[in-house]
Formats: sequence, structure tokens, C-alpha cells
Amino acid sequence: MSALAAPAAGALLLAAAAVALLPPRPRLPGLDRGTGGPGRGPQPHVSAGVLVELTAAMLDAGLPLAEAVDVLAGGPADRAALRAAGAGLRLGLPWETAWAAAGELPPHLEDYRRALAFAATSGAPSARGLRAQGAQVRRAAYRRAERAAETLAVRLVLPLGLCSLPAFVCWGVLPVLLGLVPEVLR
Repeated sequence: MSALAAPAAGALLLAAAAVALLPPRPRLPGLDRGTGGPGRGPQPHVSAGVLVELTAAMLDAGLPLAEAVDVLAGGPADRAALRAAGAGLRLGLPWETAWAAAGELPPHLEDYRRALAFAATSGAPSARGLRAQGAQVRRAAYRRAERAAETLAVRLVLPLGLCSLPAFVCWGVLPVLLGLVPEVLR
């Protein structure tokens, strides 16, 4: 028993040293919930449908639309754009001018801006109308995700076929042919 214990302990120490010397594993993008500093990767964002629902809840509570947009400036990626748009709206700038000051918007914020456009330009921001817009935004996002999944399925046919066909030949056809070879040689 002791003759086997020494090599096993040596192997465990060698494995521990190898693990200690490995470089640190890189973090997956999107999982870092930090401040969004340099090298931190993309930050998660709240979907446009949720932003519209939150805005509707704030309108129900009596908050003006400009303040609601400014309050929702949560994530580091969205903060600058939503703060700029909210500041422009509080100053009394027209809707399009205030959002133009926000610069280039990510897709989810562009959906949010479009969903709020009617409520802001009509002068009667209705929470009920915003909730209906939120449902439309979620349906549009769902359709975009479905199209992306369909496109991915089409693009994966060739690589999966090229991987599966050789495996089928090696594990299915070749053993059968090799099993028939001794019969043929007799």
C-alpha cells in the first residue's frame, strides 16, 4: 500500500503545480457586472420592451416623460445616451433633436426611442399606449430572434454534415465492410 502512496502523492503534487502555473482563465464577455471600464467586455442591457414598461409605470406614478427617460439611464453602455436625451427633453428640445444629441444608439435603445416617439410627440404620454408599444417592441424582438435562429440553422447544415458524414462512415459503414471482407476472401 505504501509503495503506491508515494507515486500517487507525487502525481497529485505535480498536478497541483501544473494547475498553479496555468495562466488565469479569461472572463466571458457579458458576465462582468462591473463599472464597464476598459477591457471589461460588453455590458448587459435591459431590453427595449422592459424600458417601455418601466417608463409606463413611471408615467402612472406622475413622473414626466423627460424625467422617466433620465431615471432609466442605468447601465454604463446606456447611461450617456439616455442622460443626453433626457437632458435635451428637460430643456424643451424637440423629440428628434433631443435624441440626436444622444448620438448613435444601440439597437435596443433605438427601439425604445421609436416606442416613445408617439407618446412624446402627441403631447399626451399615456401609460396604456406605452404598454401597447412595449408589447409591439417585444414581438418585434422575438421575430428578429426567430429570423436569426432560422439563419443559424441554415448556416449550420454544411458544417454539421461535413462532421457527421465521416463519423457515420467510420462507425457505421466501415465496420460492416470490414466484417464482410473475411467472408469474401474465403
